[in-house]
Amino acid sequence: MNKLIDWIRRHQVATFFIVTFAITWGLGFSYSAVLKRNQFLLFPLVFVATCGPGLAGIIITAITNTQPRQGPRKTFWIAFFVAWFVSALVSLANMIFIQHIPLSPTVVGLFIITIVPVAFVIASAYSRIPATRNYLSSLIQLRGVLGWSLLGLVLAPALFLISNLINRLIARQPIPSHQLPEISLTLIGLVLVTFLHQFFFFNAIGEETGWRGFALPRLQARASPLVAALIIALFWVPWHFFLWQAEGSPVLTWRYWLEQYLIHISASVLIVWICNRAHGSILVAGITHAALNTAAAFIPIGDGRFMYLTFFIAVLILIFVDRMWKKLPPDHLAVYRSS
Repeated sequence: MNKLIDWIRRHQVATFFIVTFAITWGLGFSYSAVLKRNQFLLFPLVFVATCGPGLAGIIITAITNTQPRQGPRKTFWIAFFVAWFVSALVSLANMIFIQHIPLSPTVVGLFIITIVPVAFVIASAYSRIPATRNYLSSLIQLRGVLGWSLLGLVLAPALFLISNLINRLIARQPIPSHQLPEISLTLIGLVLVTFLHQFFFFNAIGEETGWRGFALPRLQARASPLVAALIIALFWVPWHFFLWQAEGSPVLTWRYWLEQYLIHISASVLIVWICNRAHGSILVAGITHAALNTAAAFIPIGDGRFMYLTFFIAVLILIFVDRMWKKLPPDHLAVYRSS
């Protein structure tokens, strides 16, 4: 056992990807069971699977921790129930206002159970295990990163709007399917509910706690931010396989995978850049990720080529202005330092 722990401690990134795929792909059958065959009792497995990156980071950090446990247990459990309550409200709001799912005691009870993995990941920021608490601390800290959080909130929508504008200008006439929805209090409410749902389920809590929270700092201890972003994107795309398959996406065509790699490489570089600027903040990475998905849900894309072009140019600017091909200094807060 000690030899295995020593190997994990020396190969944390490789172990992270192995455990992440073991959790998500190992439970991948649950996506099709729920989305295609309406086996809703398997919904809790879907949530565990989608929290794979975050759970992998927590498991590896706990295994490799060398310090004694600190603090009272009640702090973790208070955080767990607060996170559980907030997550439940967000989930219920999404069911009522976005998905229009008829509520029943069975449906509510099922969703209350399914959010346990999300509440666990959030509460782990208050873990008695020092390494886990330090690893997830930036998930719950807004102080010092407020400006970057606001930038992450508006950056993706701005890029989508620019892409939409370019599409309109080249077409030289307004295209009805590309027109933006009329701004209203109802729309603002729907956008807010969608954003919060994306943030909790699972862009920040399930994914960014793993991809940018755990893997990125360790990759950047040996590689540049650009290389780290590309490595994460390499695994980030196939990690979605069973979800996309269950949704009916053409996962057996090379064009689909090419498009997904183009999208996710650009998104990975963008999120890595802003995460590093925010001193490795998981919260900022999660906000940016959730804003990307929320913008895609409400802002018409039109011709996808203009969206790819807009993001590609933006990413190139970030790479060259910030010289992302150069390694960060060892004392940078977004670089892992072994204890």
